[in-house]
Amino acid sequence: MPLERTGFTSFQLTGPGAHNNVPPMLGTFSPGRDDRLPGLIVLVSTATIGAQSCQNLANLFNLTGVTHNEAERAELWDTWIVGAPLFGVNTRSTVYAAIAADKDFDQILNDAPDVIPDADSNGICDDKDLKAFGVSSNIRKATFFINQ
Repeated sequence: MPLERTGFTSFQLTGPGAHNNVPPMLGTFSPGRDDRLPGLIVLVSTATIGAQSCQNLANLFNLTGVTHNEAERAELWDTWIVGAPLFGVNTRSTVYAAIAADKDFDQILNDAPDVIPDADSNGICDDKDLKAFGVSSNIRKATFFINQ
C-alpha cells in the first residue's frame, strides 16, 4: 500500500512528561488513537489504564517512522520504550495489533478509535471485538509474560 494511504502523518519521538509533544519530532503521548499513525489499534489484555483491555494504546508508542517506502508499498515501524508497569507485573498478557478499516471511506486507513467497543459484552476486548469493529489488516496476537 502506498504511504499516503497508510494514514501516517509524520515521524515522532515522544514520551511521558517533558517528552510529550516536543521538538524535534512532535507527537502526543497518551492512551488512545495515535496522532502519527491514526489507523493503528493496539490492545493489551492486562491494561490497567483507561478502558483497560478495550483501550487503544497506539498513542503510547514513542518512535514512529517509515523504514521502507516505494510507490506501491510502505513499511512503518512503531516502537514502545516501556517505562512504567501499565500492563501488570508478574503476569501473562496478550497484545493484539491491527489496522482499522476505512470507516469513513476516504481511502486512507486513519479510522482507529480511542476505545474499541466490547462487541460481545464479556468485559474483555480481544480479536473477536477487533473483527466486529472492522479491520483492514490481519490481527496480530502475541502472548508474553511481564516480569517485575
